[in-house]
Amino acid sequence: MAGVADEMSGMSLSGGELLVRSLHAQGVRHLWAIPDGTYMPVMEALERLGLELDMELVVFDHEAAAAHAADAYTRITGGPAVVLACAGPGAANLVSGIACAADEGSPVIAITTARRADIDYPHLGGMQVLDQTGYFAPVTKWSTEVNHWKRIPDVVRHAFRVAREGRPGPVHFEIPEDVLRATGELADAPVWPGEQTGATASVGGDAGAVRDAAHRLVDATFPVIHCGGGTWRSGASDAVGALAEHLGCLVTTWPGSRGVLPDGHPLGAPPVSPVAALAKNEADVVLVVGSRLGELDLWGRPPLWRSSDDQALVQIDSDARNLGLNRPVDVGIVGDARAVVGQVFDEVRTLTPARPPHPKLEELRAFERDWRAELDALVADFTRAPMVPGQIFEVCNDVFPDDAVFVQDGGNTCLWAAHYHRARGERQVLWTSNAGHLGTGLPFALGAKLAAPERPVYCVSGDSAFRFNIQELETAARLGLAVVVVVVVDGAWGMEKAAQLRSWGRDAPWFGIDHSLVRFDRVAEAFGCHGEHAESADELRGALERAIASGRPAVVHAVVDPAANVTPPGTDVWAMARGGVGR
Repeated sequence: MAGVADEMSGMSLSGGELLVRSLHAQGVRHLWAIPDGTYMPVMEALERLGLELDMELVVFDHEAAAAHAADAYTRITGGPAVVLACAGPGAANLVSGIACAADEGSPVIAITTARRADIDYPHLGGMQVLDQTGYFAPVTKWSTEVNHWKRIPDVVRHAFRVAREGRPGPVHFEIPEDVLRATGELADAPVWPGEQTGATASVGGDAGAVRDAAHRLVDATFPVIHCGGGTWRSGASDAVGALAEHLGCLVTTWPGSRGVLPDGHPLGAPPVSPVAALAKNEADVVLVVGSRLGELDLWGRPPLWRSSDDQALVQIDSDARNLGLNRPVDVGIVGDARAVVGQVFDEVRTLTPARPPHPKLEELRAFERDWRAELDALVADFTRAPMVPGQIFEVCNDVFPDDAVFVQDGGNTCLWAAHYHRARGERQVLWTSNAGHLGTGLPFALGAKLAAPERPVYCVSGDSAFRFNIQELETAARLGLAVVVVVVVDGAWGMEKAAQLRSWGRDAPWFGIDHSLVRFDRVAEAFGCHGEHAESADELRGALERAIASGRPAVVHAVVDPAANVTPPGTDVWAMARGGVGR
């Protein structure tokens, strides 16, 4: 970068070019945006320098969808992603996508333009003038305005530091259009390479706390490791697996962190299963990695967990505010999950040789086998039409290879996924498990495909959720992103039907829960994508094979039994969580 500065000494750069070069120094390759006149200096620089800097513009059809795609990109790559939005309505549209990224701990850098600094005051009545830094402040780790050309590199560096430190999350900064058009010399606003910003180090934990944690795990009668989203965000899955195999103990996850151990691993347990529930209830020491123990974990309290009086909690988190948040902690360690679990593993190895799987695991597996047999019976008839939603995941498990990225979207659809999708590895299951944000499925799939173009990417989405961002089929076709989306069609807000049955004992059609008929395969074809239609699991297999063979973005309209979809497996656990059990 110093060479670039020397070469450009004395030359004037626009704020737009300075921004592009500052982002390039942080390793940014894609700018997610919708074209707008307020950032034409950025576009001009990108057109002129894009090939040289290996940077490109990725245009979506809605700002929130662009933010969702950037969110997914961070989950696959592990690094930040940058999304741009124009002044006023573009920034307002972007907020919902950034709010989702905040809930999920995704380091998305949101950059919004603003009108000229002399009119950028809402009370003056300027067009497309909002308090954008105020709008973004509640859903970001940092929100600020760049008020001078010279501040652009500094703000970019600080944004990337803040987005990645501790628990990752989005940041926002606003640049008025006259600052982007202003010019100056690079020597007056130096651009540093990303590795010189000090933002990439993984922080280990306190040595004494690590030793205490290791002794408790080794001395436990029945230890269990429970992993949240911070586990895969830090890339700690291998370290967790090594520690579990050395101790011979079970690893559980919450629904949003599946894949820490691949499903079927002898020491793993699906998140909504008897073996996971029994293990949490019987463990005397639990190591919690990267989790606040929130609502879908029933707050880490009885009846799912034992009381804190007879179950010790060792908790690792990059954010000290999460330690002891929802139940008392016996050992709390602040630090990066991968680094700290590695420290604990090193200490454990000095205290005990590798152990065989705990004898209690076979006892728990017996309960799991009976539970699994019931689930298998529910989806056994592949000729049934319309199909049971769980059959969709059974077919997808067979059709897509082990390295495929899976995206889930919807309400009841995600409950079916928790029971029938086979998670194969870290960063291979994408879902808004904290935000519960509908409509992320297709944008997530597109962001994942841009992050890993060599890997298959598929999405299973409820029909209600899919309609939120259906316009991004145009984006998929235009960019040639060959993702496959299976739309689970029950023609209704399925989870809301279940809520009505729980609350009132009946449906309430006036509530607007039923949809008019939409043939999503035909909609896809109208957008220039491949379309397929299936009413049974047997038909679905052929439809998916043709969709993949087309080499194009594809949508499979999968008709499911509305009655079966009202109460998917796990509905009782979901109702317990939503009903406040544990609080």
